[in-house]
Amino acid sequence: MTQDELSYWLVKRGQNVGIEAARKLAAQSRLGWYVAPRAGKKYSVGKITAGEKDLRQFLMDDAGKVLTFDSVEDAKRFLREELKILTVQVFDI
Repeated sequence: MTQDELSYWLVKRGQNVGIEAARKLAAQSRLGWYVAPRAGKKYSVGKITAGEKDLRQFLMDDAGKVLTFDSVEDAKRFLREELKILTVQVFDI
């Protein structure tokens, strides 16, 4: 998929992506995945795509809440084991 196709794919499904959709997306695009801090000393994972505007999507759990992890390493392990994503940007803001 091209970046424009990825942006369209994500916009069509909403800003946040469930686990199954994330697996499909990860199979198509290995770049742009990130770990970011959340409130309460938790971390979330997501994907950045570029197109007319930059988009950020967070991964959601089955209950529709942002999937969070206790540490950066836990988040990276999830991306590596579940989505086969080896290269991850870590934001520390």
